[in-house]
Amino acid sequence: MRHTKRTTRPVRNLTLLCAVMLASSVGQAEAVVAMGPYLDFSSGSGKLEWDSDNSDFDVDTASAAVGLSLDATRGEQANFNYRLNIAIEGQNLKDESDVTMKMGGIILENVFGFALISKPDMRWWIGPLLRFALYSGETDDYHNSYGERCKTEANLFEYGAGMATGITLKVGPHAYLAPSAGVRFIGTSGTGTIKNLDLHSQYDDDFSGNLTNFFVYFSLLFD
Repeated sequence: MRHTKRTTRPVRNLTLLCAVMLASSVGQAEAVVAMGPYLDFSSGSGKLEWDSDNSDFDVDTASAAVGLSLDATRGEQANFNYRLNIAIEGQNLKDESDVTMKMGGIILENVFGFALISKPDMRWWIGPLLRFALYSGETDDYHNSYGERCKTEANLFEYGAGMATGITLKVGPHAYLAPSAGVRFIGTSGTGTIKNLDLHSQYDDDFSGNLTNFFVYFSLLFD
């Protein structure tokens, strides 16, 4: 994520994510009847823009997450299910100059599923999702357009929506296999610190953008 222009802006307040996570968890606590670990893998692309440049650039994304899934329906015959996913995720953002921002963070995702097929031991569902995530990370050293050695550190907030479809299969008396797949449309907002390692100087700038990624998800739930 190269950048050469100088500007100073305050760091954005990202505490909204924590408030959303707390409210959602409390509101759904009594409804949860099954829970278990999950893995999520996604990749995609998008555009980001430094505020002082007003010029966007392309990025490719790749991420992997491990976390806890809470589901209020399991494999029962029901027309609707709610799923809450909370995870730790690693995400790479690679720009047009092959500079990669390596980030880690926490995500919260709400999935609302409407049954297409509902049987005692199997449900096939489809529905929308809402996602919030907070990351921090940095690039390796790189050279800017003047040949100077630089490094960028950033904090990033993501918010988005998408669509998912999946199945929930009963594989034991109290166990359910729950794979799914889908697409996410994500807005991003963050603050970066660009360090010039040769000149021993640094400056801050805000950035924003949009990403689209496709994901596959695997969960094993127990009631």
